Amino acid sequence: MIGMTHLSIKCILPYMDAGQSDCCKKTRFITSLPYSTHNIFRIILQQYPRIKRIDKSRSAKIETLQLPQGLMQIDSLKFEIGIVRYYSGGYTPDWVREENEKGGVQFDVGQFRGLAQAHIVPRMELDRAPTEEETAEKMEAEQKLEDLCKEMEQNPERITVEAKAEREELEKLIHDYEMRKSHSQLEYEEFVKLTVTSRDGLYSVEYVKYQKSLENTWKYLIRRLVKPNVVVVNYIMSSGSEPEIWPFGQSLRVVNLRAAKKFWTSRDIQSMRDVLSSEHTFPLRSMETVPRRSNVYLGDHLARKFIISEAPSQELILKLKCPHVHFKDYQFKSIPFKLIFGLLKKDTLKHYLFETANKNCVHDLIEYCKIDRRLPETEILKGYERDQYPINFDFPLHGTIDVCGSVYRRNVSGTMKYIIDLKCQ
Repeated sequence: MIGMTHLSIKCILPYMDAGQSDCCKKTRFITSLPYSTHNIFRIILQQYPRIKRIDKSRSAKIETLQLPQGLMQIDSLKFEIGIVRYYSGGYTPDWVREENEKGGVQFDVGQFRGLAQAHIVPRMELDRAPTEEETAEKMEAEQKLEDLCKEMEQNPERITVEAKAEREELEKLIHDYEMRKSHSQLEYEEFVKLTVTSRDGLYSVEYVKYQKSLENTWKYLIRRLVKPNVVVVNYIMSSGSEPEIWPFGQSLRVVNLRAAKKFWTSRDIQSMRDVLSSEHTFPLRSMETVPRRSNVYLGDHLARKFIISEAPSQELILKLKCPHVHFKDYQFKSIPFKLIFGLLKKDTLKHYLFETANKNCVHDLIEYCKIDRRLPETEILKGYERDQYPINFDFPLHGTIDVCGSVYRRNVSGTMKYIIDLKCQ
């Protein structure tokens, strides 16, 4: 940290107590000197410990701090938090996946949820266990379906449009019951998802343990990222939000300075991660990075997961050094499976996910099976031709190392997406 200068000493004036008029007078007198020695400032710091050393070359000033509802913005860096679910079994219900992709829900759940949150009730309806009445209705439907199928088998004249419609209705009732029952039995954990958006194109996602309410999480982030010795030029807060999430009271002063801070970059995000990961009671769960522009540096070793919408070319795959890579919503081109399996063989921590609306990605995998005989071509081809998903497979890659693969699909806003998931056991 550099020593104080004529400019840097001015930055600490807003943090002196209003009642310390003598201190302020002495401080202003010293800052009027064109040059001050290190000993003078050492004496000042000894006599007035509230004066803090500020490094002008680092982020000692925030141009704009804004706290609208559910959002914190520091200059051009935006922070949003929400509660997401993580299912350890691998399957995630569609409605949960949609919530997670949007950043999570903006209200507390579980042990932290409030008593007056009306929106909790319809959400709990989505994954509750079947009631006794629904169980009885399902058993009755099974009996009716069995009788109807026997009757249609014994009497072909009974196979009418009405009978087929009744059979489909009974099958749907039984299917919906089984889906509700299986969803209610799924085990999951809830995490706080911190989404950080920077103007230079980086979109960073951090998952932390959900052990604080959202209000306390905001307070924690503000205390960790906005220190009391940081000068805030413009402070904007939405009406009514101050009592809930502002942790400083009047101790953080807002002043007007002329110097402008440059917009936040990936280096600032790195500093933020360093700050958060140093807190043992609030550990990072994982990291994701989504580039918003193609010129973003792709070899981001800080990120554990990279989500990118560009096609998986060989050059791009080699640039992405992080363990988990998700090619999402890209215009389909051939997937270089030979390179992918070669990288999996070298590094068992690698995990590749290809998601596209083009069904040809599955056909590409089948064609590669004809070259690499370790892949179960028959199993994948059978599921592809019968349109039966998910298709799960595994095969030996190197000695005892096996690769687990799956091909599945999901409906996203009316568009069917095909996903190929490849990773080592």
